[in-house]
Amino acid sequence: MKLLKTALLTLLVSFAFAQEKMVKANGTNFHVFTKGLENRDPKKPVIIFENGMGVGLGNWDTVLDDLAKLAPVLAYDRAGVEKSDKIFQMPTVARTSGNLKAILEVLNIAPPYVIVGHSMGGLYARAFAGFYPDEIAGLVLIDPADFTETKEDWNNIFRKLSIPEKKIDEMLYNRLYKPQLPPTQVDSMYYGPWSEAQVLGALRRTDFAEVKALPLPDVPVYFFMAGKFEVPPELRSKDFDQEAFFQVRTLVNMERWRKFIYSSRKGGSLIYLSNSGHFIHRDDAKVVTANIRLLLESLVK
Repeated sequence: MKLLKTALLTLLVSFAFAQEKMVKANGTNFHVFTKGLENRDPKKPVIIFENGMGVGLGNWDTVLDDLAKLAPVLAYDRAGVEKSDKIFQMPTVARTSGNLKAILEVLNIAPPYVIVGHSMGGLYARAFAGFYPDEIAGLVLIDPADFTETKEDWNNIFRKLSIPEKKIDEMLYNRLYKPQLPPTQVDSMYYGPWSEAQVLGALRRTDFAEVKALPLPDVPVYFFMAGKFEVPPELRSKDFDQEAFFQVRTLVNMERWRKFIYSSRKGGSLIYLSNSGHFIHRDDAKVVTANIRLLLESLVK
């Protein structure tokens, strides 16, 4: 009975210090989850999470509790996604970074920060690190939207697969320039994910010029790369061998990401997981948690 009471007390204390609430910042109500802030050493970083495109903060439930044992954590839904207010503004990297900064200020969460981004969230994490480089202690990118890629990089993969130039031009047009639905024809429930896709497309058309112009802080950069091809046969492209494309793209991306990591004087790690798909933090949560632990430990040496 005594052990049961102790376990229940520990559980209640854990819940008491984990908060899920709405926070108003820049005139918008954001759905926010925090844990571990009550015991924070002000010199140690807070881990901040940026979700994938149109995905809510619950997607991090595989790693949040374990990482909260190492450092305070904050996850949130971007504007227009899940429980946060639905606003009808394009979620540019500048606007999204400003919103996150405002949330941190409202909650009185001072830097330093280790920012963790998955997929589209990796792009936003890189941008936040560039807008506020002096506040970042570490950058963790989990199979991010590839802001180091150019249109020519993309086309060169198809050339390696011996795709005719005319077909390459056609596929690039369909990917980046084919007219999309105007905002007035988008269901308001899906405006958030739709608008994030528009921002990603616009950045790709410029080879991510806005993001590349931002400084990269001299902090450890940890990059997780998914090695598992997940597209089922019935959904694969009829224009090219999509699995072969995935394999070639993985190899050329590794080289670019290696160079990106070395562009920080603190270096970092490139972690390739052959059995993980795009949602690495769900397929192999222990590897993600263990490597973020290593990053945190490196900051106190």
